Amino acid sequence: MSVDLILAQYDLGAVHGTELVVAGLMHQTWFIDSAAGAFVLQRLHHKLSTTGILNDYVAVTAHLAAKGVAAPRLVPTRTGAPVATDAEARWWRLTTRVPGHTRARVTSVAEAEQGARALGRFHRAMADIDHTFESTHPLHDTAGHLARLQAALADPRFAAHRGSVADAAAQIVRLLPELLLPDDLPPRVVHGDPKISNVMFDADGQAVGLIDLDTCNTHSWLVDLGDAVRSWCRNGREDEPEAFHLDRFEAILRGYAAEGPTLSPAERAHLAGAGRLITLELASRFARDALEDDYFAFDADRYPDRRTHNLARTGAMLHLAADMAAHAQAMQGLVETMFGD
Repeated sequence: MSVDLILAQYDLGAVHGTELVVAGLMHQTWFIDSAAGAFVLQRLHHKLSTTGILNDYVAVTAHLAAKGVAAPRLVPTRTGAPVATDAEARWWRLTTRVPGHTRARVTSVAEAEQGARALGRFHRAMADIDHTFESTHPLHDTAGHLARLQAALADPRFAAHRGSVADAAAQIVRLLPELLLPDDLPPRVVHGDPKISNVMFDADGQAVGLIDLDTCNTHSWLVDLGDAVRSWCRNGREDEPEAFHLDRFEAILRGYAAEGPTLSPAERAHLAGAGRLITLELASRFARDALEDDYFAFDADRYPDRRTHNLARTGAMLHLAADMAAHAQAMQGLVETMFGD
């Protein structure tokens, strides 16, 4: 179904332009310019098209708006439905567009610090939300992701592809359990996917807020901080082996310490390893999809299929995790300096 047919389900007046956004691993996204304003249209990934996720999204964005924090707001269809649907029963969500622009990748310590400031403000704003999250979609369920990778490795349906991922999977299975977070960390409201392309910047380079709020739920703040470290402390695409940037890690700590909430002693104790945890967790997910061929989008211009792209992603995440391990002592020292009592 064309975007025009979807937009016809909304009361936007004249549509002046639609722009496909070539980014993201899950949803397909378009920027919409219309008489009613600037919007974002997303064809939601089938595994994220649930009533629970949608209800959580509405609650989170309403709470952020009430707090004066920049966030998109859901736009209902002409009939008042929360999403539009097409002939294949896929969900399409329209939201207001947060002013500003995103970055495809971090290129400076200033950007890393700004992103951490925005993440800290988000955590502070969400600390008092009165909402019970409905979504049961796995959110940084590290042990669960590891178990699902192991199940896929043992599944006879994927036997033909097991050899291509076996060495990488063996590394993940060996390393990831050592980094698991303790179960008794305080539950917090987290973003769930704070890669730098989900941080909005203004024209002056100041981070104004976070977008792509489908993955908000309760977990430890460390999963957000760890994902920020994974995403922001490297160059290149997620499928390219890149070095870890310790100076950006320091900038993340500085920005979060300036505007984020106070971390508990247990949270501080696991902060230095959080980036490697999430990096290896993502490697486990890419490795699993290299077998199951079902989840992540792939770049058809650069790879023949999803499995091949996921193998490259898995290797890149393992490379990054190894470089983080080489910097572990320095990272722990920075945490103690920035967050010490």
